[in-house]
Amino acid sequence: MILCDRNLEQLASLSESVRVKSGAWDSTSNIFLFTTLNHIKYALTNGDVGIIRTLDSPVYVTRVHKKQLFCLDREGKNRIIQIDTTEAVFKVS
Repeated sequence: MILCDRNLEQLASLSESVRVKSGAWDSTSNIFLFTTLNHIKYALTNGDVGIIRTLDSPVYVTRVHKKQLFCLDREGKNRIIQIDTTEAVFKVS
């Protein structure tokens, strides 16, 4: 997985063993949140990757703002998932 900014300049290259379903940058910080089949994860521009929480069913991220992850489920319904990004924010600092 390659993280890029809005100008498509490469910020980091990461290795992820599971297929990435979707992702979005947090609008308030420099954290990229993405989903796999079973997890919501974060990626930082320094190469760190971590798990935020597990999922019961896959979701597709549309937006991340503060502690809310806006997404679509497999039925196409909007969902808002509360997330705790404390570990990622700490690592950014």
